[in-house]
Amino acid sequence: MTEQHVIDALRTFDVDPVRGFLPAVDPETRLPAPFAPWEQLAVDLPALLSTGVARDAVAGLPLLDADSLGSTRSLQRAMLLLSVFASASVFGGAEAEHRLPPNLCLPWKKVSGRLGRPMIIAHASIVLHNWRRLDMHGPIAADNLRALQCFRGGPDEEWFYLLTAEIEATGAAAIPALARLRCEADALTSNGIDEALEKIAATIDAMRAVLDRMEDRCRHAVFYHRIRPFLSGWPEPGVVYEGLEAEPLVLHGGSAAQSSLLNAFDAALDVPHEHPRTKPFLQAMRRYMPPRHRAFLEWLESGTSLRDAVADRPAGASRYDECIRQLVLFRKAHQEITIRYITGQAPPRSDAVGTGGTDYADFLRRTRVETDRRRLD
Repeated sequence: MTEQHVIDALRTFDVDPVRGFLPAVDPETRLPAPFAPWEQLAVDLPALLSTGVARDAVAGLPLLDADSLGSTRSLQRAMLLLSVFASASVFGGAEAEHRLPPNLCLPWKKVSGRLGRPMIIAHASIVLHNWRRLDMHGPIAADNLRALQCFRGGPDEEWFYLLTAEIEATGAAAIPALARLRCEADALTSNGIDEALEKIAATIDAMRAVLDRMEDRCRHAVFYHRIRPFLSGWPEPGVVYEGLEAEPLVLHGGSAAQSSLLNAFDAALDVPHEHPRTKPFLQAMRRYMPPRHRAFLEWLESGTSLRDAVADRPAGASRYDECIRQLVLFRKAHQEITIRYITGQAPPRSDAVGTGGTDYADFLRRTRVETDRRRLD
């Protein structure tokens, strides 16, 4: 199996061999001229939210024809803007609003339909397609990025999105190794397996080092009170999309569980999540991913079990277990940070839920336990 075969396999699923699930070309920074009203609202949004009139501004948008958006990059930017406008409209007042105006919903329906994703804020928009590089020759790293769109704005909100994008960029180094294991699951030599597993373990460790920097520039209270509400999705009783749906829709908000990267490690390393508190949510989160990224996860899961392939060979089993150990450590670090950002900030006796609308502490604990149980030793 040549390196070109691996690259071709990845590109089939719109996965870049260098950037992983991040776009192969930097995100679009501005839509064509006919969409100037959306771009102007995007610029004004933090001020409009601060003064409590963002909902009125969204309601006052002209009805634009999304059919004229030609490129995928333009569609992705439109999806980012419209998703942000929707969350700003729902959560931008003293009380949540449970209706979205048709001038937002109608073009959003066309955009989301062409991208194959639900009409809601999601990881794919707020992280994967929400950055630009300061130095165009520099890396996709938080210190070299600016967010294309925020809700209230400020360095804490930007850092939250941009460091998450850096985690995606860091994790991309392991994706060719994941694909190689799948391509040659039955034919790989022991040296090929060992090399791939070493790369995967080192990459997960590097991802954790990036995650550990989250608290450097994103304060707990700022996240909880100024960022988290806009990422919360539509819990019961849901939101009505006027002009499209007569009944309210209940949808999850942006969540790390929507990251195809984290799911890819589970899929390739044969780490199933079967508990009633983990499997349904993780399966539901795939709906919020870009369709070809979902297909990539299914492809990784469809092959021969890597765990079974290395179980009888001490060197391979040891390296496999190191990958599992690193994945457990990453999940442990994520759980601990999330507790400080959410449980530590939630009012006493309140239900602290994650941005995806889940009992995140129990969910993260169970996924970590399920991962740890896959150790061969």
